[in-house]
Amino acid sequence: MKASHAAILGLVAVGAVQIAQKQRHQRQRNEIAVARIHQDWLTHLTTHPELAKLWAPEDIAPEQYVELLNANQQINGLGLRHRLGIVRDQQLPFLATYLMGREHCRRYWQRFGAFRGEEALGDQPEEHFNEVMNDAYVSHQEPKPADA
Repeated sequence: MKASHAAILGLVAVGAVQIAQKQRHQRQRNEIAVARIHQDWLTHLTTHPELAKLWAPEDIAPEQYVELLNANQQINGLGLRHRLGIVRDQQLPFLATYLMGREHCRRYWQRFGAFRGEEALGDQPEEHFNEVMNDAYVSHQEPKPADA
């Protein structure tokens, strides 16, 4: 192979890597922007209970819904950090267990975990995150007494 062909191939390879890296960074910026909008909305609802009341499911008292919104904020924050690679797969179960150690996070997951699962279908990283969160949720459940 001529040196000029090798140089061209090298430049093409470098260019392809740079394009892939730029696409990944743009995707991460988009994820951060969407997460920021969502976190701002949740903060707005948690600090304005009269608005949270408008969004609360009929079977949940507005005060309890605000607690669940706070749990949602915490879980979403962990999910974003995981998607961006700040929280590694090895760390995720520990942090998920920590969150599920909080009663309001367990209540949130009990009520909305299945919804999050449906929402994540086809998004492998999000499906994995939900599996880890669900495992942490299940590990915090009270054992049911055996039938007598």
